[in-house]
Amino acid sequence: MYEEKEKTIKELRSAYMGILEILSKYLESADRYTQGHSVRVAHLSEDIARTMELSALEVENIRAAALLHDIGKIEISLDVLHKAAALTDEEKELMDSHSEKGAKIISLVGGVLKEAVPIVSAHHKYFFETEKQSPEKGHVGKEVPLGAAVIAVADAYDAMITDRPYRAGMQPWQAFEEVEKGAGKQFHPGAVKAFKKVLTSKHKYRK
Repeated sequence: MYEEKEKTIKELRSAYMGILEILSKYLESADRYTQGHSVRVAHLSEDIARTMELSALEVENIRAAALLHDIGKIEISLDVLHKAAALTDEEKELMDSHSEKGAKIISLVGGVLKEAVPIVSAHHKYFFETEKQSPEKGHVGKEVPLGAAVIAVADAYDAMITDRPYRAGMQPWQAFEEVEKGAGKQFHPGAVKAFKKVLTSKHKYRK
């Protein structure tokens, strides 16, 4: 009886993750530059979280949040999302709001997704090790959920290696070096360290 219940729970979780993955693919299908971005970020975030030896529940919450981390962009016009030229200050502010917009959307669903709300809300917040390092509008590391810090690394890396209308994607090793420069100032040092292990295991960290 217990084994059957456990099996059912695992199947439901698998189906739930599958639905989130389908949703993220659908939301990104209109933009060839971001197609598959959330799925890639989710897989990479999961690898980083496992390498950091987080609990199974934490890993699952991080993966779910990663699949939905850009869902707030559905409230931003396609003209802004697909703009090839530099964004205006107003457009940048609008783009920056997608994290909070996404968190609000997810909070309306509640239930099993409630743990993803603070993660999605903070996935673009900077990680600073000390109050002294934090600029006026910065965010000290203790204020950033660990899941958000993990996704921030994966999100930034995937964005850098992906082609955009205004630039070609970087080589993996170049993107990693950019991420590594931000350890302790923008990114969680532990997440960056785990990220390097993941890339090394996948033979993607090489010049």
